[in-house]
Amino acid sequence: MRCKMAARRGEGGVRMAWGSAQEAGTVARLMLHHPECVCEEVGLCCVDVDRWRDEWGLGAVSVPPVGASPDAIVQFPTSSFGQSSDNRSDDDTAGEGWERLVVEVKNHSPFRRDPSGKSGVFYVDDRTPFETPPPYHVPQLQMEMLAADTTAGLLCMQSATRGIRVFRIERDDEYCAGMLRTLGAMHEEYVLRGREPPERMFSDRDWYFDLVRRTVKIARGATLWEEIPHHARLPGEAYDERPFLPASG
Repeated sequence: MRCKMAARRGEGGVRMAWGSAQEAGTVARLMLHHPECVCEEVGLCCVDVDRWRDEWGLGAVSVPPVGASPDAIVQFPTSSFGQSSDNRSDDDTAGEGWERLVVEVKNHSPFRRDPSGKSGVFYVDDRTPFETPPPYHVPQLQMEMLAADTTAGLLCMQSATRGIRVFRIERDDEYCAGMLRTLGAMHEEYVLRGREPPERMFSDRDWYFDLVRRTVKIARGATLWEEIPHHARLPGEAYDERPFLPASG
């Protein structure tokens, strides 16, 4: 029934449903690949606006309450960076430090809308993994790092059959300050005045294009941290591997 409801919402609805269903499995796959790491319980993390206003000199900008919810926060021993558990010895973990990283998961739906355009009809096509993260994921991950107060984060991009590409992105404080200024400007000029913001509300401001260019730069500067091969099953789980359910099911 849930599959049929998602199909009625079109390809976008299918993608959202697929991402939500696969999110926990991707985090579990990362943890199984790095059994030495520690996963924290996490919910909504709130940005300490007053702290950053002082440190970054935001002045009297009226920044509203801001929060973000990473899919996970994981502590990794620094010796594990770039290595799977199979390639590490006991000597690697002696006297090591730990780094706390936010984790954001993006799962790519293998379902594509049928070219005929018929409503609710899809076919399976598992796309080639991204070589670099799309820039539109950068603001979310940067805000999660700021809210959780970490200096870096992992973007785990999983396809249905091609495994997981894990990209490491460093927090960019200048970029985060720009995001807070942008939110503050929107809050002051539209929210507090009860005005509906237009599309590209700040496209006439020079700093807007600086922020867009920096978004692209951060995405291009991401490091491919590791690739985790496709693993069809998680331990102890039962699966229905049919891509589609019978019409009567």
